[in-house]
Amino acid sequence: MVRPVAEQWPASFDPARIVAPSQTSEEDGAMAERAAMPNVPDVPDVSGARADDSTSPGGAARAGGLGLLIAAVVAAAALMRAPITAVPPSLDSISSQLHLSAAAAGATTSLPLLCFGIFAFLAPLLVARFGLERTMAGLLVPMVVGILLRSAGAAAAFFAGAVLVGVGIAIGNVILPALIRARFPTRVAVMMGVYVSVLQISGAVGSAVTVPLEEGAGWGWRTALAVWAVPVAVVLLLWIVVARRGPTGAPIRPPTGLGHVARRRLPWAITAFMALQAAVFYSLLTWLPAQLVDQGLSTAAAGAILGLYSLFGLPGAFLAPHFATGRHAGAFITCAYGLQVVAMFLFGLGPVTATIAALICGLCQGAGFSIALTFIADQPDPHDVPAISALAQGVGYLLAALGPVAVGALYAATTGWLAPNSLIAAMVVALIVLGSTIGRRIYQMHVPEQLIGR
Repeated sequence: MVRPVAEQWPASFDPARIVAPSQTSEEDGAMAERAAMPNVPDVPDVSGARADDSTSPGGAARAGGLGLLIAAVVAAAALMRAPITAVPPSLDSISSQLHLSAAAAGATTSLPLLCFGIFAFLAPLLVARFGLERTMAGLLVPMVVGILLRSAGAAAAFFAGAVLVGVGIAIGNVILPALIRARFPTRVAVMMGVYVSVLQISGAVGSAVTVPLEEGAGWGWRTALAVWAVPVAVVLLLWIVVARRGPTGAPIRPPTGLGHVARRRLPWAITAFMALQAAVFYSLLTWLPAQLVDQGLSTAAAGAILGLYSLFGLPGAFLAPHFATGRHAGAFITCAYGLQVVAMFLFGLGPVTATIAALICGLCQGAGFSIALTFIADQPDPHDVPAISALAQGVGYLLAALGPVAVGALYAATTGWLAPNSLIAAMVVALIVLGSTIGRRIYQMHVPEQLIGR
């Protein structure tokens, strides 16, 4: 689970002398290097003030600023998935009108994932230049433009708009976990749980409302997708207010560089986990409606189930930050993903069984994404978080973009869903093994903190 980051080493304690049982030498060196830094606590309070510090001079004003920041974080999280998950329920209409092949249809989801990967590496540079809050406000601008552009013309405009939406969300994906770590240091687990839960709701709403707006209200797919520009514009105004108020605090020292974390094995393991879980999630997000329609469900019913697929991830999304890096991380991760391996082979057994399988997958995937973000955030040194977040989400999403395309190509080659679902099941098995190893490793890295607390 995520530990409070306000803890500091006692003056008489040398953290370099306490080593977790399986700690690698490269991480020993990194921890010892930080421990040797003069006057710099290993886990500083980078918020400038505790979230509950309302009794000190100016505390009430800080509490009001944090309240506004919480609202802004929740509002931004609510828009980090819906503009993308709104597309698959209308994929048949979009493909027909824009004359897209099966591979191009898969690219409607893969292209934003490529943007997630490519533009994630811009986030640390933008934060260094403009700060967290102003960067958050700025990333919403290309989202508004992209949402409008993809509904404005032919296939070229659609994909250009998808790129702009992906740019905004890519930067937000990296910044929001780092902002939570920096601005809510004593409430990281709760805020991460809320953040990922709102992401799940966002994905569910985006999937669920598209068909009713497109067919029920008679808007067509273009207007049904363009409507998301309105809430994004409103949240942009909210973040402008937050940015004008300034940050709630300043870091004691700059974030760790990307090159430093890239020389260690654990960040790359986290990157692999992020890549696999994102590939599984977005492959199902793209092709789940088509599978359900092939089993006899209507397009509207398939869209509603896709919404439930995201909504069913809420319990796991909220609970995962408390268990993913705890003592029993391996058992939790095995349970979180184990059912999905079975569920992947139930899709071909009729509409009822396929619906149950979709809901099981949603339950598991909600926990999986939250586990990945917890791996990123729950680092002994919070200054590592922005760089690890950029690495894991940048490289991870680039690799994950292959998932929907590979599933679509397998379906086209075999004219059935058994081979694609077998591929997804194999990736889930790999997630169980890799995630259990990472969870135990991070737990061991926090052994010194646990000893201090005794």
